[in-house]
Amino acid sequence: MEDNDQEFLRALHEEKIRTQNERAKLITMKLAFITVLFGVSSVDLQIEIARIFWLIYFVPLVAISYDLYIMSADSRIKRIGVFLGRNPISLAGAAEQEWERFCTSYRDGLAPSANMFFSVIVTLGAAAFIHSQQSWTENSARLYFAVWLVLSLAVIAALWLRHQTLIKNIGDYKPNNDNNTRNV
Repeated sequence: MEDNDQEFLRALHEEKIRTQNERAKLITMKLAFITVLFGVSSVDLQIEIARIFWLIYFVPLVAISYDLYIMSADSRIKRIGVFLGRNPISLAGAAEQEWERFCTSYRDGLAPSANMFFSVIVTLGAAAFIHSQQSWTENSARLYFAVWLVLSLAVIAALWLRHQTLIKNIGDYKPNNDNNTRNV
């Protein structure tokens, strides 16, 4: 194996650890943001809620933005893990390669689902708050609200389905042994 390959594989191991930390940080930031946002709405800041409640319409957008970053980090972690676990030139030992195969076979669907459910709950909470603040005298306001809610939930569900498909495709990776067996 060339020195460049060894350096690349070592960097991949380090990148996997950095990305795992990044994903954990993003999840914490998402939870903190949503908690603060809903906490502020329950505190009397001497601001008339009817004047600023429209800001709550952005809650699903922020949750979806965090979801995109979290899913991106998650898929990078999975790609690196599968590559290191299945590629014959990997510096991973037999135990790490077996661990990666085990992880691929028994994926944790709970964490990505929990992230999606949290986004749905936050969106429904925002919708309930918006609904309580509206007088709903205009049909256009009702229509806008309904479109916003359905579209927000549809985007969250579509992202979750796309992420599940991507993770499954990553798990189906089979190394091309012709390119990995070169002698140095």
